[in-house]
Amino acid sequence: MEAIKINVNKQMDGYSFSITPSIRDLIKRLFPNAYPANNIFVGYDTKSDFEFYVSKLESHIYPALLGVDNENDLNQFGEILFIDTQTGKILHKLTPRDEKI
Repeated sequence: MEAIKINVNKQMDGYSFSITPSIRDLIKRLFPNAYPANNIFVGYDTKSDFEFYVSKLESHIYPALLGVDNENDLNQFGEILFIDTQTGKILHKLTPRDEKI
């Protein structure tokens, strides 16, 4: 499976994570029980606290955004790319089978 691209939009008070409608449709076709989200917003202070106490936020954003929580289903994804919508640069690259949620 080709990489799943998650758009990251840096705003004045936090980050907005989103996927395109085509990715949402793909997820629904592959995993009928999945409920992908349109958008997840996380404030800067929440992100900072989460990463201090738990782990990297991105490792928890993509399952919630894609609406897939089964580890076997998540392992079917190749790479998850977090892309800055303003610059087009890759901010983070994750491989679900290498992540432990």
